[in-house]
Amino acid sequence: MTAFNKPEQADHIIVSVSGGKDSAALMQYAVDTYPADKLICVHAVIDIDWKETIDVVRAQCDHFGLPLVEVQAVDKKGNKKGFIDQLKAPRIDRKTGDTKEYMVPDMANRWCTSILKTGPIDKYARALRGNVLVLIGERAEESSQRAKLEAWRPDIKNTLKDGSRNIVKFSPILEYKEREVWDIINSNGIPTHPCYSWGVSRASCAICIFSSPKEIAIAAERAPEIVKDYINAEESLSTTFRYKAATKTRPEMRISLIDILNGEGVDVSKIMEG
Repeated sequence: MTAFNKPEQADHIIVSVSGGKDSAALMQYAVDTYPADKLICVHAVIDIDWKETIDVVRAQCDHFGLPLVEVQAVDKKGNKKGFIDQLKAPRIDRKTGDTKEYMVPDMANRWCTSILKTGPIDKYARALRGNVLVLIGERAEESSQRAKLEAWRPDIKNTLKDGSRNIVKFSPILEYKEREVWDIINSNGIPTHPCYSWGVSRASCAICIFSSPKEIAIAAERAPEIVKDYINAEESLSTTFRYKAATKTRPEMRISLIDILNGEGVDVSKIMEG
C-alpha cells in the first residue's frame, strides 16, 4: 500500500465545503490549481446549521461552476443522524460495554465533527477508486491544534491495502491568514454567508462549543428553533453546554445554554414559547 504524494497524481479531488469563508477560499484555490473535471464539492448537512448555509454552499458552487454532492450522517439502518438526536442518544462504551450518554462536545471530545462532518465525507470518498485527494479548508491561525497539522496527510484508515483506493487529505490554505481569505473572497466576488454580517466569526453550526456568548445570543435571534431544541435536549443530560468535571483543585463547572443567554439579556421564555 503506497499513498500518492503529489496532487497531480489524484484521479478524484473532493473539495470539502461548508459555506464559510475558509471554504470559499479553498474553492478558489481548487479551481485555480486543478483541472475542473476532477473537482467535486461535498457538503455535510447538519441539523444545527444555519438555515441559510445550504443556499450559500449552492451559490458558491454555482459561482465556480462546480458540481455539489450533499451528504449526511446515517445510522446502521440508514436513518439520518443529527446533532440533537445524537446528543440525546445512548452509546455503548467499547471497553466496558456499559451504556453511556454522549457528552456535550468539548476541545478534547469533538464527536460532532467526526460523526456528523468528516464521517459522511469520508464515506463518500470511500466509494471512489484510484487516488482520491480530499481538500480541507483548515487554517493554522484558527487554533493551536490546527497549527500542529501537516498540510499533506495520507489517510491510512480509509485507504485500501490492495492499492485500489488511496486517500490523502490536504489542507492547502493552512498558512493563510484571515485577511488573505477575505481578500480572496472580495477580489473574486465569491458569495458569502450572511452570518458574518450578523456578527458571527465562524459560519459553522448555529451554536457551537467555539461560539462566544454574543454569538449564542445571535443564534437565539436568528435560529431560535435550534436553540430551543438544544435547551430541551440539555435538560436530559448530565453535562451542560459549558462543562468541566471537578478536579482536586477545582470544583465542577456547569454553565447551561440558558445561563449564557440570560447573561446576554435574552428572554429565553420567548424562545421556548415559539
